[in-house]
Amino acid sequence: MIHPAPGRPSRDPGSFARGRAEAVRAEGVERMRAGRTVASFARDSGDRRDLLSMLDLPDPDAEPDTAPAYDAHALSAALDAYVRAVATTVGVPPEGVTCEVTDTATAYLALSRRVPEHPGRDLMLLWTECQGWAVSVETRPVEPAIVLARLGGDPVPPPLSVAGLVAHALHPDGPPPAQPVTPLDRSALVERLSRYLR
Repeated sequence: MIHPAPGRPSRDPGSFARGRAEAVRAEGVERMRAGRTVASFARDSGDRRDLLSMLDLPDPDAEPDTAPAYDAHALSAALDAYVRAVATTVGVPPEGVTCEVTDTATAYLALSRRVPEHPGRDLMLLWTECQGWAVSVETRPVEPAIVLARLGGDPVPPPLSVAGLVAHALHPDGPPPAQPVTPLDRSALVERLSRYLR
C-alpha cells in the first residue's frame, strides 16, 4: 500500500479528470467572453462574422438554433475518458490508444493479438460515433478493410461489452448479431461519454 508523504494530502484518483472537466468548462466561458470582446470591436455584421471565424470564437449573440449544440472540448475530454476505460478493460496500454474529434469522433486501439486467418497482421479496435466499435485487421491504405466483428446497437456500450467483442473476434463461435448502431446527436454523445469522466 502506498501512503502519502507526511504533510501531503492523499490524492483522489478522480480529481484529475474532474479538474480537467472544470478546465474545459472554464475555457468555454473564457471563449465566450473573448467572443463578446471581439464582437464589440467589429464595424458591421460581416466584419463581426469574419473576426469571430478567424479566431475560432463563438458568436455570443447567436440564435440558439445556430449555436453549436455541443461543446467540442467537452466531447473530446469525455471521449478520451471513455476510450481510456475501454482500453483498460481490453488490456491496451496508453501508448496504443488514440482518439480525436473532427467532423466525426473516432478512436483507435492497437490490439497486440492476431488471428490465424491473417498471420503476420495485427488487429485493431476502431470506434466511430456513426458505426460504433469494430475489430479489424490492420491493412495498408490501398487495401479494403477487413472487419472481423462489429458491435451494433448502442454507440457507447460499456467497456465490458467491447471486451466481449474483442473476445468474439479472436474466438468466433458464430456470427455476432448484425444490428446497426443507433447514432446519437453530439449533445447526447457528450452526455453519454461524460459518465466516464472521473
